[in-house]
Amino acid sequence: MLKQIMAIGVLAALMLPARIHAQERPTAQELGAFPVQKARIVEDHQDLRKYARITTTSYSFLKIKANARSAGMGDAYASVGDDLSALFLNPAGITQIGRYEVMASYLNWIVGSQMGEFALAAKTNLAVFAINFAYFATEEYELTTSAQPNGTGQMIRGGNMAVGLTVAKQMTDKLSVGGNMRWVQEDLFLVSYSSFDFDFGTLFYTGYRSSRLGVSMRNLGSEKTVIGQKARLPVAFNLSGAAEVYGYLGDPVSVTLSVEQVYFTDSENKYHFGSEAWIHNRVALRAGYKLGYDNESWSLGFGLRHPFGNERVKLDVAFSRAEALQHYPMRLTLGLGF
Repeated sequence: MLKQIMAIGVLAALMLPARIHAQERPTAQELGAFPVQKARIVEDHQDLRKYARITTTSYSFLKIKANARSAGMGDAYASVGDDLSALFLNPAGITQIGRYEVMASYLNWIVGSQMGEFALAAKTNLAVFAINFAYFATEEYELTTSAQPNGTGQMIRGGNMAVGLTVAKQMTDKLSVGGNMRWVQEDLFLVSYSSFDFDFGTLFYTGYRSSRLGVSMRNLGSEKTVIGQKARLPVAFNLSGAAEVYGYLGDPVSVTLSVEQVYFTDSENKYHFGSEAWIHNRVALRAGYKLGYDNESWSLGFGLRHPFGNERVKLDVAFSRAEALQHYPMRLTLGLGF
C-alpha cells in the first residue's frame, strides 16, 4: 500500500536587498601605482582546476538513500543490486526481480531528520514496470522571524518528496537497461518549487566469471529560480564493478566485492567500497566504506531472506557513522516478493 507522505514547512529567510551608496571614484593619481605585491596568488593550480566545475545545488535529499542493503555495502551498489532495492541507484538492476515485488525503507538520519522510500514493481513479458515514492522530513522546530527572533510559538517542519515511474528491460542475456522519471518537490515555509528528473542505468555481465559493470546517471533535470537563486538538481554519475570472489550467488556460501566511483556536480568525486557474504542464500553480512565524504565513512549491515510458499520475505538492516556529528544512522528495509 502506497502512502503519500507530505512533510511541509521550512522557514525561508526573507532577504532584504542592501542599499548601495554611490561613492566618489578616486583618481589614478590618488590611487598611485598598482600594488602588484598585494595581488592574490594561486598557490595550488590543481585545486583551482578541481573546484572550477563544482556548482551549488538544491533538492539535496536526492543524494541520500534509505535502502539498508545498499547502505550496508557503502552504497557500492550500482553493479550489485538485483532486486527492487536497485531502483534508486541503478534502475537496470530491477530486471532480475521475480513476478512481483514490493519494498519499503526507513532511515533515521542526522539531527532528527527522517527519510523513507517505497517501491512496487511488476515483471511482464514486455518489461519491468515500477512506481516509487520517497520523502524526507526534518525534525520539528520553532519558527522565528526578524520581529520575533526568540520564536513565534509556531512549530514547523521541512520536507521534500519525489514520485516516479520506472521502466527496465533485459535486452540480452548480459545487458539490462532501465530508466526512472520522477516529479520532485521541495517545500519551504513561504514558497515551494518542483521539477522533473530522470535516472538512467545499465547493468552488463562481462562474461568473465561473475563480473559485471554498472553505470548510472541520476537526477538529470531542469533547474528552477527560487528567491533569486538557481535551484539545480544534484546530478550524479556512478561507475561500478562487482564480482563474486568466493563461490557464486546461490551457492551455500558466496562473497561479493564491489567498488564504485561517483561523480557529483556539486562536490569532489566520491569512492565507495563494499562487500556482501551470503550463507545458504538466507543470511547476509555486509560491510562498506566511503571516501571523499565529510560526514560518512564505514557501514555495517545484515540481511535475512525467508520463503513462505511462493512468497519470499526480506529484511535488511544497516548502521553507518556520521563522523562530524558522532551519530550512527540506522536504515531498515522490508521487502516481499511474490
